[in-house]
Amino acid sequence: MLEIHFEKQKRTLKVEPGVNLREAAIAAKLSIYPHIKKILNCRGRGLCSSCRVEIVSGQVADRNEIENNNLSKALKKNPNLRLGCQITVEDNLVVRTHV
Repeated sequence: MLEIHFEKQKRTLKVEPGVNLREAAIAAKLSIYPHIKKILNCRGRGLCSSCRVEIVSGQVADRNEIENNNLSKALKKNPNLRLGCQITVEDNLVVRTHV
């Protein structure tokens, strides 16, 4: 079992390797979406970038093309940003949401 610690929510989830970060958060009733984006989002297709998170610690695979396109401007300010819907958990992570 791996752990995903969500800093702002002060919660830690135990997950199986290979689980999607967004889906794990939703299953645990933990929202990674800010404000109205809890309702108005792309449902994990990587189109809206509202599930943007910062990986504080832990290893994740390299960004894919969807993330590079949707986060191109934001990455200049913070290179640790990722889309939660595009992350497959393969390591213990510390995540900062609503960034």
